[in-house]
Amino acid sequence: MWIRTFKPYAGSVPSRVLKLQGAQNFRDLGGYPTVCGKSVRRYQIFRSAGLNKLTQSDYRKIDRLELKGVFDLRTPEERNALPTVWVGNPVRQAGFQSGDNGNLDAMAATFTDPDLRPEAVTDLMLKLYRRLPYDHAEAYASVLRCLAEGEFPLLFHCAAGKDRTGVLAAIILSLLGVPEPLVIEDYALSARIVDYRKELGLDDKTPSGLHGQSMLRELAEEVVEPLLMSHPDYIRATFSELEGQHGTIESFVKTVYGLDEIDVSALKDKLLD
Repeated sequence: MWIRTFKPYAGSVPSRVLKLQGAQNFRDLGGYPTVCGKSVRRYQIFRSAGLNKLTQSDYRKIDRLELKGVFDLRTPEERNALPTVWVGNPVRQAGFQSGDNGNLDAMAATFTDPDLRPEAVTDLMLKLYRRLPYDHAEAYASVLRCLAEGEFPLLFHCAAGKDRTGVLAAIILSLLGVPEPLVIEDYALSARIVDYRKELGLDDKTPSGLHGQSMLRELAEEVVEPLLMSHPDYIRATFSELEGQHGTIESFVKTVYGLDEIDVSALKDKLLD
């Protein structure tokens, strides 16, 4: 259950994608229809991969979005190695000290196995996606509360823009009532428009110094492939876990993230048209 990671997008790039020179996968979560007959408001919630290579032209484009908050879901190690220095309109940038962040450091034992097979990495990714909503509970809850309080337009991102960011995007869209097939489609779009070997610097002549990147550069390409995918089964594993344990995504965010009915209603009132 693994496919090649990067396949250039077959059609035109969706209008929700903001083309930038120094960042990939920067896109709007708005425009999706919901089960209640409304749609997610455009240009209010954005997601992205790493932003540490933005150009002056990129900053001008982002500046026009009038962001009120930027949430960096990366670890302190990642932020220190690849810092994002904002220019233009000031924004509130929030980084998180996640204890169990699911990054490659926590998987070191698996990747040092000399007999490691792609199937084992796929299984590892499925387990990771079941854990991400819990491991990042504080960070994800903070973003949801800001949205409920009307602090948007808002952007959140991590390094690759597909795992930590992808799970949070899926939770938000699901909470707003976007049908699961469309949420999965949005998640899977990442690997269609992003070359993740390039995004993570795996072929760079000069490595960033991050331990996770160093490990990946030493592995066979077929072993790395499952790590770089946004395979639909990954996000399905997230849904299966949350719905199996809590019944619905809404019940999950109330129980684990501490949101209440007022918060959830505010999210829908403010972010649906």
